[in-house]
Amino acid sequence: MAMDPKMLAKMGINVETFGDMNAFGDPNWYQAFNNPGYYNKTHKELRAKVRAFVDEEVTPNVFEWDEAGVIPQQVYQKIGDMGLLPISVGRPWPKEFVGDCPLGYEPDYFHELIMFDELARCGSGGFMWGLAGGLVIGLPPVLKWATPEVKARVVPEVLSAKKVICLAITEPTAGSDVANLKTTAVKEGDHYIVNGEKKWITNGIFSDYFTVAVRTGSAKDGMKGISLMLIEKTMPGVNTRKMKCSGVWSSGTTYVTFDDVKVPAANLIGKENQGFKMIMNNFNHERFAIC
Repeated sequence: MAMDPKMLAKMGINVETFGDMNAFGDPNWYQAFNNPGYYNKTHKELRAKVRAFVDEEVTPNVFEWDEAGVIPQQVYQKIGDMGLLPISVGRPWPKEFVGDCPLGYEPDYFHELIMFDELARCGSGGFMWGLAGGLVIGLPPVLKWATPEVKARVVPEVLSAKKVICLAITEPTAGSDVANLKTTAVKEGDHYIVNGEKKWITNGIFSDYFTVAVRTGSAKDGMKGISLMLIEKTMPGVNTRKMKCSGVWSSGTTYVTFDDVKVPAANLIGKENQGFKMIMNNFNHERFAIC
């Protein structure tokens, strides 16, 4: 069980605790156990800020949102206004697109860890996936490898909660086996023509942008024939339908089809046939955020 701060004080040990002190209900450093030294004043400030928001505005309503199958836009917008969305897409803070961090400091990965830990206290996987299941994995490839023009158009809108993005890799016949995906993108002049299907796409039904893994090489090329590109929901031939799942309803799990979608070549993310490397790189931050 957690150590009683009053008892420790009588022993001459000064400690700082946070939360309700339920054993194993919070990270150890909240409860007067070992602080590994990674956390400073700014981490504690963010922790208190996010917890207050969750306790006051999320937890009392979150299961109604799950039943409704969507997080209200005003809630998502408030999270954006708090400066939490840019924290969730890795380092460094994207100042070029969103200005200085409104929290007054440069967030690190421990700020991101604390933010997700506190948001998860609401007890709803649907809320967590609905909030971050698209952004956390869909925007970093754009931030890292898209053209300056695409970045300037997409990143500010997404990080200010005006638009939504998701990652579309998994297919009906290719999930963990990314190298064998079948969605194709055929170059025709200054466009690609995209055809294929994506399945289990988190946030897809809400998304304005899709970071999509496509095959630009031949099937025999395997992972060496995969590219990433940004496809927009408004492009003719993009169709989405929400999947009925057993849980996480407000995450917007979606089946996406691309039927002769004409995508500007400028929407290619990084270099053609180099998408597999970018996907693997993206998995590092994705897995950190998910776990």
